[in-house]
Amino acid sequence: MDLTKDKKFYSPLVFFTWYSIKFLSLCLLISGCDHSLNSEKKESGSDDIPAPDPLYLDVEYPNGGEIFDPGSIVPIQWVSNLDTCEWGMRIVLYKGINEEELVHVNTPNTGIFQWYVNTELASGGNYRIWIESLCDKGVYCGGCFGDFSDSVFVLTDNIIEPYLQLLYPNGGEVLIIGSQVNILWESNLGDCSWGMDLVLVKGNDSLVSISYGTTDTGFYQWQIPSTIEAADDYKIFIESLCYGGGSYCDGCHGDESDDSFSVVDN
Repeated sequence: MDLTKDKKFYSPLVFFTWYSIKFLSLCLLISGCDHSLNSEKKESGSDDIPAPDPLYLDVEYPNGGEIFDPGSIVPIQWVSNLDTCEWGMRIVLYKGINEEELVHVNTPNTGIFQWYVNTELASGGNYRIWIESLCDKGVYCGGCFGDFSDSVFVLTDNIIEPYLQLLYPNGGEVLIIGSQVNILWESNLGDCSWGMDLVLVKGNDSLVSISYGTTDTGFYQWQIPSTIEAADDYKIFIESLCYGGGSYCDGCHGDESDDSFSVVDN
């Protein structure tokens, strides 16, 4: 068929072909844009999920260059984003590459621990602190995360002798059965997991335990029990249950009322 001779047929065919091409191009363009947008949305969505911060534990003090006297109290400090747990932290004193002594174990992850520097430690400049966590996400792990002091610190030979002194009641007081009494003491001993032991003494004999494991705060509120008899030969004995601030010792340092006090009926 000669299309050039049939203008009526030729014109509609050209018109149809031209619009078909435009329509297909437009569809491809729309489809491509939509695909691109969907890809961007997917990529953007994945970027919106933040990656969790890596877990860390860093010793901040002592961290190298410090000088301490044995017998002093040093605030060991650290920072971490680890969860707290019942097993807590383990703190160790190193000398060189060797463990010198256990400072404390099951320490709450508060970022600070008051360390009593053991007076029997040798002087020198090769000490570091090691701290490790004993749990991971609430499960015991025995040291999953840990950190050393960045450099060494020094212990001098200027020893501060440890002391524990009972202040009240210290002799001559008259106390009433059933009343509350503030037992007072002072010390330069660091606190530890085992705390202090307070005992009521009558004559030369330990009569009753007042408190076992109480925190070394220098203060304990005691209610005199109604089961004891009125007498004038009572004393208070107090002792620390820690050695060097971290090791159990069952009474390394102790003190007693200088003289007897009396307990009377109400």
